[in-house]
Amino acid sequence: MAVAKAPKIVPWTSTEEYMNVADWLYSTELRERKRGVAVVKAWRARGRVPAAIEATANLAEILIADQERRQGMSISQLRHMYSMALIRFVNSIVDLEQRGTFAQSMTTLATRIGMPAWFVELRHTCTHEQIPSLMVLRSACEQAHSWIGDYYWKRQARTLPEDTMAHIREAISAYVTLRAKAKGDGSNASTPVKKGTADARAFETAKKSLKLLLGQLHEDAVRLYVVPVLVEPGFLVPDDKRLRSRFPDCAMPARLIQQWSSILRLFTEAWGESLFFEELLSGIVATLLPDPNELSIFESSERSPSTSHAATLVAWIGWIIQNYYVPDNTTASPAISLDDLLEGCLRSPCYYSRAVLRIVSAHDPTLKRELRPFVDFMGKALTALVAVESETKAGSAKKGIRFSEESLRQEEELMAQRLKQTFEAETEMTDVQAMHMDSTIDPSEARTQAAPAAASRWSCLAQPAWSPCPIGTLGDGSIPSLEWPSWLDDVPLHLTS
Repeated sequence: MAVAKAPKIVPWTSTEEYMNVADWLYSTELRERKRGVAVVKAWRARGRVPAAIEATANLAEILIADQERRQGMSISQLRHMYSMALIRFVNSIVDLEQRGTFAQSMTTLATRIGMPAWFVELRHTCTHEQIPSLMVLRSACEQAHSWIGDYYWKRQARTLPEDTMAHIREAISAYVTLRAKAKGDGSNASTPVKKGTADARAFETAKKSLKLLLGQLHEDAVRLYVVPVLVEPGFLVPDDKRLRSRFPDCAMPARLIQQWSSILRLFTEAWGESLFFEELLSGIVATLLPDPNELSIFESSERSPSTSHAATLVAWIGWIIQNYYVPDNTTASPAISLDDLLEGCLRSPCYYSRAVLRIVSAHDPTLKRELRPFVDFMGKALTALVAVESETKAGSAKKGIRFSEESLRQEEELMAQRLKQTFEAETEMTDVQAMHMDSTIDPSEARTQAAPAAASRWSCLAQPAWSPCPIGTLGDGSIPSLEWPSWLDDVPLHLTS
């Protein structure tokens, strides 16, 4: 009989958190690197952190400090900090390989684990000789940070293929579709298909493939891969909107239960009822409710599901609670916990969270008394919000009409002003032309008086005066003035409030 291994205590709560920190520590964004360093500091407070993670965080922190040059840090201070980070890096990683009765040299140990020998030489220089230049130390820390990523972090990553979610999506779709044909619970089937038929054999093959895939998945894959697929349209929520639930009753369609009960049983056999359904409830709540850190109270997100989609997810919550939740006032032990579900609903009050809380209250009299004030508050707040939005829309419409009328009036006055100034400017040219047409005035005097006006603007000469002239000049060969008229400087081009 194999002896079970003792559980290993680690400071991170999940593999997802662990791999997220790896991504943050190696991110090109300064903000992400700071976040990774901060999480590692929190891990140190929880317990013992592996030496490789300590070294990665130390190197990342020193690179951040160099990039920001906070608090007027001098080059000498940076050199000493870089030196200490490199010394700690080499010592912490190489000492892990120190085994046996007799100690081995650091160069031998570094070669054994694939660490470049010049890391050890640079560590010796920083310890016993003059500290190298900032350029050398900076380059060494960057390369050490990259090396430990290949040596440690990439080896820790799980060997799941990149298209894991696609495989899960295909396996679940094939199982559900072929089961409907084999069991006769599809829309076009009235009686079960006999064993040995092509549909029955295809279903058994799909079932074996799905079980094999589930056996290869870690528990964290439930949250990372399986639940995100199940809450997509086309799975627990059918594409056909006629088969979805409706608010406010959120009744579960019998066909959905018949279609999914078998595959949900496979999931609970693989990971247990408590783990699977609690993760599924968390995933549904995350899909239904907005992030309270990003949105204000009762505000909707662009990623929020449609009404029928949300109603079907709420119906699934009710079905899970009805079948797998046991109230605290009973003698039986509860199969699942609703702590995360309740916390998510109370942190993100909205119409959907209120519907979930009402379902929980219907199944647990004790929670009903405790949740009643919150449900009543959400109902009153939503009613008040709808009334305020209606008044705001009505007021905005009236205000918009007044603003439109006022804008038209101002625009009309502005256009009248522009026309008046334009016609006043044209009066000069009209007077000069009248002088030219007056027979009592000497023609040469008229031409002399009209010359400045003719030279300042384009004008149409009488047909007898037409004569060849260069392109871009007036009839007398002069070049017109194209300067901006000074009177236009006082005319506003746009309305101002």
